Amino acid sequence: MMQRSICPNIVTYSALMDGYCLRGQMGKAKRVLHSIADRGLTPSIINYNSLINGYCKQGRVNEAWDLFLEVPCIGLQHDTVSYNTMIQGLFHKGRFADGWKLFNDMEARGITPDLLTYNILLDGGLCKTQHIAQAFSFLCMMEDKGVNPDIITYSILIEGLCKNGKLDIARDLFNQLPSKGLQPNVHIYSIIIGSLCQEGLVEIATGLLVEMEKSGCAPNSVTYNVMIQGLLKRNELRNAMPLMEEMYKRGFLANAATVYLLLNQLQGKGKDDILLETIKKIVPKNEDLFLLPRSSFN
Repeated sequence: MMQRSICPNIVTYSALMDGYCLRGQMGKAKRVLHSIADRGLTPSIINYNSLINGYCKQGRVNEAWDLFLEVPCIGLQHDTVSYNTMIQGLFHKGRFADGWKLFNDMEARGITPDLLTYNILLDGGLCKTQHIAQAFSFLCMMEDKGVNPDIITYSILIEGLCKNGKLDIARDLFNQLPSKGLQPNVHIYSIIIGSLCQEGLVEIATGLLVEMEKSGCAPNSVTYNVMIQGLLKRNELRNAMPLMEEMYKRGFLANAATVYLLLNQLQGKGKDDILLETIKKIVPKNEDLFLLPRSSFN
């Protein structure tokens, strides 16, 4: 391009940066950022957001933070995307206090949080740190501010409740979704179904699976894996076998966690040709069932 005397513009550089970030080549992406100024162009906050996001996705939060601090120094202003990206990056590294501090800074500077901001805070800042009561208070605060929770918001809450042993509350919230104008998606169905199986409520889980399909939401590989895992953890192989057959017929495969639990069942059962053949159907073809290292399931 340069050899043909065609000068790249800011759009060209932005596309190049995005491409490097997507490929995880952060050094090259950062060099492109610096070359923008060298050629007399002005980088935008979009360029910085792209780079900050790339570093955060690699867990290189300190480098992302350095770029975040650089933004006002060159005359740019952070936007909602800047804060969302940085807060999520901090949460993923377990720096919860720093994430909340940054959110407070965001509000103090008059930058309006959006629904994604609140979902990030609800997920990484509250539910994943087991602050479920605060999560519900936070939901009310969102609604008071005129922010309408979406299906992702409720998905975060329902998953948090299930992981904290509050299945009854999760089911109540799940049942309220239609009245809120929201349709449960496959992720929410899978969370509830898996938790029901872990609690031994197999008939209810199976009924929910039927209801799920009737509503037009097709189960996926995750749905079957969580159901089977929940049953195997309770040593209910008899109930898991039909699901494994159905899983095979639908073209789904077992994931590593399911295979690990099935291997334990094989060890306890001795030679069981029917079980072995069923397992072979749902184990990925490129994996040898008996050569899989235990460490791959942890």
